[in-house]
Amino acid sequence: MANFFNTPPDQNNVQQQQSLNDVLALLLLATGMMISLLLSTIAVQADLISSRVLLWLFLAMLLASVVLVYRLAGFLKKYKALQARFDLINTGKDLVTGLPDTNEFILRVDIECRRCAREFVPLSIMYVGFDVDYLTEHDSIRVAENLINTVCRPGDMVAKVDETTFGLILPSTNEMARQLADRCLKGVMQLQIKHPVSIGLNTFQPTSELDCSVAMRSVQHLLTKAKAEGGNKVWADAQPPLDPPVTYSY
Repeated sequence: MANFFNTPPDQNNVQQQQSLNDVLALLLLATGMMISLLLSTIAVQADLISSRVLLWLFLAMLLASVVLVYRLAGFLKKYKALQARFDLINTGKDLVTGLPDTNEFILRVDIECRRCAREFVPLSIMYVGFDVDYLTEHDSIRVAENLINTVCRPGDMVAKVDETTFGLILPSTNEMARQLADRCLKGVMQLQIKHPVSIGLNTFQPTSELDCSVAMRSVQHLLTKAKAEGGNKVWADAQPPLDPPVTYSY
C-alpha cells in the first residue's frame, strides 16, 4: 500500500511533484487539443486545408483524446486514493498498519491516566521501537500483527506512535507487565527484522501527579535507555503498588 503521509520527507516531496506534473500535463494536453480544434475549424471554414489534411488532423485529435482520457483516468484514480487516505486519517488510523495513530494514542493515554486515578488501578504503557530512521511498510505491518496477537485483552491498545515506534496501553496491568514485554520482544525478534528492537515499559500507580505528558516522557526515556544498550532488550520500571486510602485527590 502506498503511503503519502507516513513516508520520509524526500519521498513525500517526490510524490507531491509527481502529482503536480500530472495536473500540468493534463492541462497542457487539453489546452493543445482545444487550440488545435479551433485552428482546424477556422481552416475548414476558410477552405485553407484539403480533405486529406483534415483527415490527418481528425486522427491526431482522436489519438490525443484517447491519451487525455487515459491520463485523466489515472489522475482520478490517484485522487481517489489520496482522498481515501485523508478519510483514514480523519478516523485516527495509521495509513500503513490500520492501527490507531499518534493523536489517537495520546488521547487514549490521557483518558487512561485519568481513569487510573479515578478507579485507583495501575496503568502500564509500553513502547516498542526500532533503532532505524524508517521502517518499511511490510515490516510495520508484520510488527503490528505480531503485537496485536500478543496483546489480546479487551481494553488494551496497540498504536503506531511514529515511523519506528509502536505504543501499547495496558490498563489495570501491574505484575504481569514485564512478562508481557518479554513476550512482545521475543515475538518481534522472531520476525527477523534486520534492525534491533527495544522496549521501554513503565507501570504507573494512581497518583495526582500522573498525566499524559509525564507518562509518555517516562516511557520514552526507558525506550531510549534500551536502545543505548544496543537494543533487543527490555528496560522496565514500575512504581510500587499502593493501598487504596479512604479518600484521594483527583
